[in-house]
Amino acid sequence: MYKSLFTIIILLYSASSYAKSESPPASTITFIAQIDHVELNKTALSHDMKLVLADRFYFKTSNPCETNSISARPESMDITDKAYANKLKKLETPFLDDRYFFMTINQCDGNGTPMLTDIKVCTTELCGAEYTKKMSTVWLDETLKPTAKRLAIYFIQSPLPYDEEKKQWKVTGWYISSTDNQSSTKQIAFEGYTDTDNFSDSKFISSFKSWFESGKIKNIANYNPKGERDGKYESYYNSNGNVYESLSFSNGLINGEFITYYENGAIESKRHFNNDKIKDGECPHFYEDGKIKQQHSYLNSKLDGPAYEYYPDGKLMQENFYQQSVLIGNDTSYYQSGKISSIHNRNSRGQYDGANERYSEEGKLQSKSVYKDGKQISVQTWYENGQKEEEKHFDEQGQLNSLVKQWYKNGNLAKSQNYKHDILDGNSEEWYENGIPESLYPYKNGKTDGIAKSWNKYGKLTYSIEYKNGVENGAYRNWSKNTGKLTKETLYVNGIRQGVEKEFNDRTGKLLTSTQYVNNKRHGTEETYDQNGIKYITCYQNDQKLSSLDNPTQIKDNATTGDSSAQFALGKYEFICANIDEGIKWLTKSAEQKKH
Repeated sequence: MYKSLFTIIILLYSASSYAKSESPPASTITFIAQIDHVELNKTALSHDMKLVLADRFYFKTSNPCETNSISARPESMDITDKAYANKLKKLETPFLDDRYFFMTINQCDGNGTPMLTDIKVCTTELCGAEYTKKMSTVWLDETLKPTAKRLAIYFIQSPLPYDEEKKQWKVTGWYISSTDNQSSTKQIAFEGYTDTDNFSDSKFISSFKSWFESGKIKNIANYNPKGERDGKYESYYNSNGNVYESLSFSNGLINGEFITYYENGAIESKRHFNNDKIKDGECPHFYEDGKIKQQHSYLNSKLDGPAYEYYPDGKLMQENFYQQSVLIGNDTSYYQSGKISSIHNRNSRGQYDGANERYSEEGKLQSKSVYKDGKQISVQTWYENGQKEEEKHFDEQGQLNSLVKQWYKNGNLAKSQNYKHDILDGNSEEWYENGIPESLYPYKNGKTDGIAKSWNKYGKLTYSIEYKNGVENGAYRNWSKNTGKLTKETLYVNGIRQGVEKEFNDRTGKLLTSTQYVNNKRHGTEETYDQNGIKYITCYQNDQKLSSLDNPTQIKDNATTGDSSAQFALGKYEFICANIDEGIKWLTKSAEQKKH
């Protein structure tokens, strides 16, 4: 239990598996301290060294036993479990307000854990003026429950003033300017009465009023001695102070007429309640000008029978039918012109059943969905010009199970995918608006399987790649979108590049690079070409560059004809690139040439 969550739990020690100790020997040590936090349902040792349940109190200030915590339980205070829980509950507000407490403990150096035998909020008589706050602040959240200061919306001043005439404590709440700086605006937020002097349970009795931050009245209510709403209740608009809701309560339950108003004072609706349940009969709703807006009826406190909604000009907007708050049968919506906007059909359980249709204002069918016992069977949609846009069908479990097609407005096919029980299976194809294929992906059991292809809008192939069981497996080729020339060729094995990857000039088609890959990493020789052939070579190991050699063809030719410099350059490259024997051969020849 921490300061931000002071939750009271009644400890059922009698039902615990721990031993229940008798009262400790009479002795008293007193001290004054502030409580930091409390941990509930921990363990402690009784004076006869038995394990018992206890709560641990931690303090902001020192205690006579010089320990981190002192325990407490109903038995240590010689009160019942219920009285102990109530005692902690009453301490909630002063605890949140950083008040000082006067406490007694049984011992510090004897057997067992030191136990609190009593705890009281400091008063001037009990602790002295230095430990007593003449007026303290209790921070409240939006539900008027005590909370941490940083979370508060309202605050009250404690102790509460006592009204001798009403024999009750008056509670006055104030707004705070924001939850960031917590500075008071002294704008009254609410005013009511309670039967306790510390407002720990946030229970109101008698009359209650609240205000907006603007200072205008927000609501007026009355509570019975149990803290239940009782009598007339009214809430108001902040804009002009007019009544928003007017109703009556009896022992916390709505009883009688419940009227809702618009800001201009016109009635929006009138409902009648009996013990929180709406009475049977018609329940009309109105627009601000008094014209009918909605019309429906209740039976057994549930919507039942035909229901209608109207446009402000009186034309029908929607009609449907309820059976004990379940929409059944035909549900039709209309445009203000009177033409049908949509039709929905439901069975006796409120599930969609039959065709649901949506229309444009011109009366053209835009979509049609067919259902059976709440499960969708098919969907079709159309463009404004009447051309079909999409079509798909479902199996008995509501899963896609058909060839799903989509079209362009001009009637050309845009997309075609085959599903088997919600899983792609077969070719997935897309087209450009001019009818030329854009892509082809073959699927098997939801995974790409086969050669996938893509084209540009002129019909030229841009890439192809082979898949197996959802993974790249085979040749990947890429072509220039502009020239149609092959620009790249790679081999994949189980999703990993393996072997030689080649790149080509997109205009001439000539080879630019040739790179060896092992397990998706450059490993071996990479050759880079220009118009004259190989420009330079580079060797890699596990994607790390080791060395490179310019004009390798010329270097090899010169080395073969006895050029020691070429032999040294070639030998150095081969040696660094881990071709040890080849490297030593050329380095040795270079050394022999220099001897002569």
